[in-house]
Amino acid sequence: MIFRKTLLFVSLLLVVTACVEVYDIRYTLDANVITVDGTVTNQRGLTVNLRTSRSSGASYYSEPLRECTVEVLVGNGSVVLLKETSSGVYSAPENFEGQVGQTYKLRFKTPSGTRYESDEERIAEAPPIAKIYHKFNQNGILERTGNRVLASSLDVYVDFNDPGDKKNYYQWRWTDFEDQRICATCEGGKLDVNTRECVAERNSKAIYDYICETKCWEIYYSNEINVFSDIYSNGRTVTGRLAAKVPFYYIGPGYPIEGALVEIQQYAISPSAHDYYKLLSDQAQNTGNLTDTPPAAIIGNIHNVNDPTEKIAGYFGAAGVSKSRLFIDKRPYFSDAFKYLTLGRNPVREPDTPPMPPDFIFRPPFALCRASANRTPIQPEGWIP
Repeated sequence: MIFRKTLLFVSLLLVVTACVEVYDIRYTLDANVITVDGTVTNQRGLTVNLRTSRSSGASYYSEPLRECTVEVLVGNGSVVLLKETSSGVYSAPENFEGQVGQTYKLRFKTPSGTRYESDEERIAEAPPIAKIYHKFNQNGILERTGNRVLASSLDVYVDFNDPGDKKNYYQWRWTDFEDQRICATCEGGKLDVNTRECVAERNSKAIYDYICETKCWEIYYSNEINVFSDIYSNGRTVTGRLAAKVPFYYIGPGYPIEGALVEIQQYAISPSAHDYYKLLSDQAQNTGNLTDTPPAAIIGNIHNVNDPTEKIAGYFGAAGVSKSRLFIDKRPYFSDAFKYLTLGRNPVREPDTPPMPPDFIFRPPFALCRASANRTPIQPEGWIP
């Protein structure tokens, strides 16, 4: 049972806000709107994404906001400078790590000289995950109407002890590592034996997929909004909280099915962050999913220093996080699963060609497993061969 419908995934950044507001940009903001995504956690690393977006009727556009001066102000008086590591993406030094109880504020200046600041946010401590386990869900992921199964899922649950000294709010995100056998796809050309890059061929419309030369893992990220308030469970043990619905990924016929290594990230967020994500979740439900054209921008905790009337979308936040990993053997579920094809189709191999003069090179060549945010040649910790 295989589905070829392509699912689009976005990685949501954890954010915290002191004020939540829905502002309809379809009709009243037919202009450029700055969007901000970023979070400080008690883990190493920090990236801030700055973009300029525009909504006009049913159309929505977004492009990176480049060449900004970006810094984070820490409550102890220190300042962390961020560098633009890719277009519109600004990163702190590799050794930067937020501290529980400390406050953080984002500040940036655009190339035109306009200055922006976020509200100050404080990192709260996240309770550890006491137990992590899974269930196979044959009808796990449905289309919006609920009438058709898009894919089976591996549903991952967590248990944890909720602190009773205050109200607590949580968000869950997940990362999934899976065995990858296809490391390159060439459209209208073939993979060069020496450079391992695709080379276009005149009038070719062929699409070929190339096997990885070494072991390789694909990295998938959650796109659903999953938040929780302890209003009815304050100070008690929370059991069976659904933290992830991981699609049953499958490369295609002829390729082995192995396992999934799922990492759950449990964030301790603020009440206002919880409200923000609830609004964002409601908006996604009303429009289909998070990749649809948004009907409204949810205005967060970023402000124009000199013009408080300017509406800035997105958030810069701070939150504590605890993590746990679970390796799931997918083989027992293979025959019953509605499978999600990772390429959106069955792989197509370039036909084998024996060595021919003048080069006497066998084709097709193997492809390199190139490290990126979505792929790694390094076996992830917790993977069971």
